[in-house]
Amino acid sequence: MYGKSNPSYRHGHKPKNGKPSPTYVSWRDMKARCQNSNHKYYSYYGGRGIKVCERWQDFTNFLADMGKKPEGLTLDRVNNDGNYEPGNCRWTTRKQQTYNRRDLKTQKLFIAIDEQGIMTISNNQHEFARQHGLDQSNIANCLSGKHKTHKGWSFKRIPSISGEPLFIPMKVECYA
Repeated sequence: MYGKSNPSYRHGHKPKNGKPSPTYVSWRDMKARCQNSNHKYYSYYGGRGIKVCERWQDFTNFLADMGKKPEGLTLDRVNNDGNYEPGNCRWTTRKQQTYNRRDLKTQKLFIAIDEQGIMTISNNQHEFARQHGLDQSNIANCLSGKHKTHKGWSFKRIPSISGEPLFIPMKVECYA
């Protein structure tokens, strides 16, 4: 196909004999993770029901909705259990993306007590550490009993009634 009948010609992100653009690679990889059962990460995406919306099956629509991929950013879903679709996707840094992982959203609740005795409840060690200038691995060590305190803070797990850790699949603290 040549000219306007060739989808690659319209957007210029996948030249016939050239390297595809970073935006095109992100789109192609997104589709592969969700639609190709042989993809190494399919079980984390398509295998658990994550889909690419009908509109984004066409690269030109994806490009129109998301724009060009900014350098240093990756494609991220706001709701990690939601589909790849307008309103649920953004370009973000890898660091920001780590705060949006499923395993972080289901971390066990804990209480953090500062030197003044003020208690804070959280379920996100990474974000709590970032907000308070602490080290996440030291928080984990306090919660596991390896350390008693970290920079004046003490940490305790919040047990459920049966004594087992309580899992809450949502954020207790709101981080802006």
